[in-house]
Amino acid sequence: MYLYRIHIRPQGGEANIQTTFNYCLSNGLLGVGWRTETNRNTKVWDEYFDEASKLHNNLQNCAYIHKRIKEGDLVWTRDGQAQYYIARVKSGWEYWQSQEAVDFDIDIANIFRCDFQRVVKDAVPGKVIACFRAPKSVQSIADNATIEYSKYLWNKLARCHAYTIDQSKFPDIFTMLDDEETEDLLFLYLQTLGWHIVPNSRKADTMRFEFFLVNPVTGDRADVQVKTGNERLNSDTYGQHSNQVFLFQSNEYYDGSTYDNVTCISQAELVRFMRRAINWLPSSFKIKLELVRQD
Repeated sequence: MYLYRIHIRPQGGEANIQTTFNYCLSNGLLGVGWRTETNRNTKVWDEYFDEASKLHNNLQNCAYIHKRIKEGDLVWTRDGQAQYYIARVKSGWEYWQSQEAVDFDIDIANIFRCDFQRVVKDAVPGKVIACFRAPKSVQSIADNATIEYSKYLWNKLARCHAYTIDQSKFPDIFTMLDDEETEDLLFLYLQTLGWHIVPNSRKADTMRFEFFLVNPVTGDRADVQVKTGNERLNSDTYGQHSNQVFLFQSNEYYDGSTYDNVTCISQAELVRFMRRAINWLPSSFKIKLELVRQD
């Protein structure tokens, strides 16, 4: 099973994004444009290509769907209001235009058929959201943890067991979290300890820290550094810092000596927090915690 992301952003035709997306939902399909003059429906690629190549210089996206997307794959998409959906593919490529598409000039013709499940935004993996920043119409998502999470999410939303989950792909919940989700989790945890984030401090150009904290009771100041993957954190770098420092490395790759002003937060501490706070955490954390705890 493969995982993909598709933009529904019509470049031709008169129909807007939401009309086009509603057409996809009501007809149980996703796809791209590159229509032919005859609009002759076919499941034979060469028939379509021979006609379409006379009108269009680049049929790369159509060929991608034809070659790559197969029955049983999962595809993430979203509508014009940034409402996310996950779709399970029911068939491979075909060129198909309904009378509705012709009447409303809807630029979707190279399609695959699918079933949809609506997904609340805070249950959408960060890596999926990031994929929608890319301009490509269709692309694969090759992250193992995101694939397994998407399979689990489909099973949960569709109330079925369409997919077997490979738990070897996520030994702990932190393999399921991207950089921003990991920062969000740590921020929520530190808030429960009485620390408040200074919103303006959470910028991409912050030199050494992810964000800056204040404690309204004690007046103390603190800085936070977060690393994921294999990038190590060394407490010696922060031992002489004037503020308190909180460090979190998602794989606990810590080096250096012990300092009064430096706190290295463990995986276990954050997992305990998640279990205590399960009723109010965003959906993505709840679902991922459920997934990791599956037998």
